[in-house]
Amino acid sequence: MWKYLLFSLICNSVPLSMFNMYFEGQLGNLGSDLTEEELEMHTISAWKEGKVHISRQMDGNARSYPRRLVCAGPHDSLKDVALKILNGKVATVPITHSSSPDGSFPQLLHLATLSEILKCICRHFKHSSSSLPILQQPICSIPLGTRVPKIGESNRRPLAMLRPNASLGAALSLLVQAEVSSIPIVDENDALIDIYARSDITTLAKDKAYAQIRLDDVSIHQALQLEQDANSFNGQRCQMCLQSDTLHKVMERLANPGTRRLVIVEAGSKRVEGIISLSDVFRFLLAV
Repeated sequence: MWKYLLFSLICNSVPLSMFNMYFEGQLGNLGSDLTEEELEMHTISAWKEGKVHISRQMDGNARSYPRRLVCAGPHDSLKDVALKILNGKVATVPITHSSSPDGSFPQLLHLATLSEILKCICRHFKHSSSSLPILQQPICSIPLGTRVPKIGESNRRPLAMLRPNASLGAALSLLVQAEVSSIPIVDENDALIDIYARSDITTLAKDKAYAQIRLDDVSIHQALQLEQDANSFNGQRCQMCLQSDTLHKVMERLANPGTRRLVIVEAGSKRVEGIISLSDVFRFLLAV
C-alpha cells in the first residue's frame, strides 16, 4: 500500500485530502497487490482510472465526475489566470488559442504559473511600490500565510513541523493529514534545519529507492540526504524571510524561479514562526 501511495503522490493524480481514506483503510486494497514490475510499467491512464474509482467511492453512489482541463485564453487577465490556478488547485494553467469558431483543436501558446504572474506584478511595481502602501507593510502586520500560534491563540491552526529524527513515514502521513505541501524540519529549539516538501517524494522514485527502504525505518535526515539538493535554488533549499520584511520584498523572493514558499524565522535564532506560500500571497492579494 505504501508503494501505491508514494506513486500516487509522485504522479499527483489524487489530491492529498483523499489519502486520509487510505490511511483509515476505507478504500480497501486498491493497488496494494501490484508488484514492483507492474508499478514500473504502470501508465498515467491507469492512475487516472484509479482516481475515478476513488471519486466514485467518495461520492457514495457510483457516480464519477470527470475533471475538465483548467485552461485560459490569451486575452484573459492575469487576475483571471491566477484565480483559475487557485480555484482549480493546479500548479500550471495552459494558455491556448483556437482559430476555429467552435474552439476545436486549440494550440498551446504558453504555460502560466503563479510564480510568473507574481514576477509580472513585481516588475510593474519595481520603481513605484510606494503607489501601493500595502506593499511597504511588514508581513507581521498582515494576515498572510500560516503562523505558529501565540500563547492564548487556541483557535489558530498549528504549523506542522517535525524533528530530523522523525521517520519518513511520519512525514508523509503529516503531509496528508495536515493537507500541506511542505513541513519545516526543526531542532529541539524549533530552529529551522531544512524543509521536507511533497516534491521531495520524487527522489524515492529514482533508482527504485522506494523498493530499497522501509519508510518507518528511514529518518527525514536520511531521506533528505537522498535528495542531494535536487530541488534547491542557488544551492539553498530553505528560503527564509523575517517578520519585519515588507510584503513587496516577500513577493520578490517568491517570484524567483524554483521558490514556492518562504519560511518565516526569528532573526538570529532561526526559530520558525510561520510559512508563506505562493498561493498564500495570491489569496491575500485577491481576497479569496
